[in-house]
Amino acid sequence: MSIGLRRTLIRLAGLLVILLAFGSALLPLGHHIPARTVIGLLLLAAGVIELAAFAARPTHHVAGGVAAAATFLAGLRLALDPTANYFTVLNFVILWLVVRSAALLFLGLRTSRPLCSWALFAAAVDLILAIALLSGLQIAFLVIGIFGPTSELLATFAWVFAASFVAAGVFLIGSAPLRRS
Repeated sequence: MSIGLRRTLIRLAGLLVILLAFGSALLPLGHHIPARTVIGLLLLAAGVIELAAFAARPTHHVAGGVAAAATFLAGLRLALDPTANYFTVLNFVILWLVVRSAALLFLGLRTSRPLCSWALFAAAVDLILAIALLSGLQIAFLVIGIFGPTSELLATFAWVFAASFVAAGVFLIGSAPLRRS
């Protein structure tokens, strides 16, 4: 695969993840599918896209694959578990954010500039989101204030995913032209 095609695929993956972020931010408007399923499917889609971008890279950093696989596995778990309640999803999302943040931090520390800056940015966003959820920051209040009554599950996680997906998309787009064959 040529370097130009690799760059295009990685950039396209970044754009798709950012589109998922916009979809995630608008989740409180929809009420037709169970929130746990929607959250699982969003993570599953992001994981598939990130794994494709990882496969398109000319050099494979295991940490990048771990971050993508964590997203995919978290989505699979939540999409297939009909018994997941609010606290189960909350704990799983926090775990996903921490694993992703650690993998991206490791990647950032093992690569050179400017790629490391993009990885560290994405790691910091995920870590801040995990800390916000752990501290009990009520993102749901802001979402309900903007969109009106909605599922607490969607209201809590819609913008968390949006922020994480934007950081992941920016990381993919920013890192694509930096890769060499």
